[in-house]
Amino acid sequence: MLSFLHLRDFALIDELSLEFFPGMNVLTGETGAGKSILIGAINLILGERATSEQVRTGCSRAIIEAVFTTSEENVPLKKTLELYGLDLKEELIVTREISRSGRNICRINGRIVPLAVLKELGMILVDLHGQHSHQSLLKPERHLYLLDEFGGDPLLKIKRHMVELINRRQKIREKLNEHGISPQQRARQLEMLRFQRDEISAASLSIDEEKSLRERLLLLDNMEKLLSAVNRAYTQIYGNNNHVPAVLDIINSIKEELTSLEKIDPDLSPFIQILQEVSTALTELGHDLYSYSDRLIFFPEEREEIENRLELYRRLKSKYGNTVEEILSFEEQCRNEINILESNEEKLLQLEKDSQKLQVEIDALAEELTEKRKEIAEKLELQITEALQELGMANARFKIDFIPKDVPDRRGKEELEFLFSANPGEPLKPLARIISAGEMARVMLALKSILAEQDNIPVLIFDEIDSGIGGKTIQKVSEKMMNLGKKHQVISVTHNAHIASAADHQYYLYKEVLDGRTTTRASYLEGEKRLLEIARMLNGDTTGEITRRHAEELLKNFRKDSRAGQYNPEE
Repeated sequence: MLSFLHLRDFALIDELSLEFFPGMNVLTGETGAGKSILIGAINLILGERATSEQVRTGCSRAIIEAVFTTSEENVPLKKTLELYGLDLKEELIVTREISRSGRNICRINGRIVPLAVLKELGMILVDLHGQHSHQSLLKPERHLYLLDEFGGDPLLKIKRHMVELINRRQKIREKLNEHGISPQQRARQLEMLRFQRDEISAASLSIDEEKSLRERLLLLDNMEKLLSAVNRAYTQIYGNNNHVPAVLDIINSIKEELTSLEKIDPDLSPFIQILQEVSTALTELGHDLYSYSDRLIFFPEEREEIENRLELYRRLKSKYGNTVEEILSFEEQCRNEINILESNEEKLLQLEKDSQKLQVEIDALAEELTEKRKEIAEKLELQITEALQELGMANARFKIDFIPKDVPDRRGKEELEFLFSANPGEPLKPLARIISAGEMARVMLALKSILAEQDNIPVLIFDEIDSGIGGKTIQKVSEKMMNLGKKHQVISVTHNAHIASAADHQYYLYKEVLDGRTTTRASYLEGEKRLLEIARMLNGDTTGEITRRHAEELLKNFRKDSRAGQYNPEE
């Protein structure tokens, strides 16, 4: 619930603090006293955009701070806070700081957050009904939830069973998705896997072969250079070319000349030995070069064969992997998947049958849920229509529109939208299209009074719901608001004595001039002060005996439940 509201330098208010209590709270006072300022401040706490004009004249910034008492049972609030990295504590402190320069700061428990977070939390914490309100019941996505909760266990049991079957079917579909959703898709998947496996297998790829082919292609590309170099080397070793003596002849000539001098100087013997070794090595080199040149012969089609083979490697790499290892790994993966699909074919067919059987059950439950919802919808329509008539809308019509879906999901086979018409001859329209603020407030009050158990939004604020109504109708409005206070915290801005008398707690707002400046003040009313305010609200007379007795009677009538904070004539 909203337990505390503090304003500083906001509009006419210099500083004002209000404590709110469980049950029904009302704000009363003369027109222009500042009640609408408080509603505007609460709207800002709920995420409405602020303007620099809302800062009190002569001040640089305005501060609005609201304290909400929370509970672990408010699961939507807890999940939303967790989504933004915030913890659910016993108190939730929401702060808006509005600067005259236009800067705006939003905080939750001291942590700065975007404005959108306030708006999202506001939808969970407060329903504000008035001319500038955000109202959860205007949102069609809430209508289905509220109808189901209103239907209670018999309806929710069907829904839970349907959701359970949908979850089971979803798990089966996930298993089927791993290997194809249908037998036809599985057959296509098997065909593709077999093709990929056979294509790679038929290629007989080898890391060593690819390397060898690349080396051979490099040799073929440089064959002319190789032959030229080998022939030139062979010629220079053995034969004369352009009258240049052969290297082998030169070596042998030097060796013979030194040999002839060996007898003169035996120290030449090692040199002769080396020359002999060089001559032998050159002779063997020449023979090897000759043999090597014979091996450089190739057939013209060899290059084409090598290039075709390497092109196969390139093509398979573009499809299955960047390396031969990756391609072979992909082939092994194909084999494994084929084995799984082939071995699980019978199991997958059974899963498909189970899925179809569950779908039949889901469809049947969805139909049953729809019929049950329509029964509950008729009861809810009747109760809300009766509540609207009690609230002075004798010709009002309320209808729940069923919008069918092609396939049932966890919400069922339809969406819902609440429709309303205030006058004969006017078509039924969605709640969001109700133009009159008075009509809107009474429709919301009727809905809230019927759906109080189901609606988990803790704080309900009604801004001048009494506008344009009186007599017996205002009595019914007061009673319904009082009863709502048993399930929710209700805060109401009102000019009506009946509504004020029904409240557990009452604040009186008034203007005060200090040092030539007007500001809004608030006073908590009890006992005689509250009696006088109720009398003023009846006809502006606080001294007349008849008016006083009327005020006493109103307060007495609304004390049947010994509600705290109300006037006791004996005090």
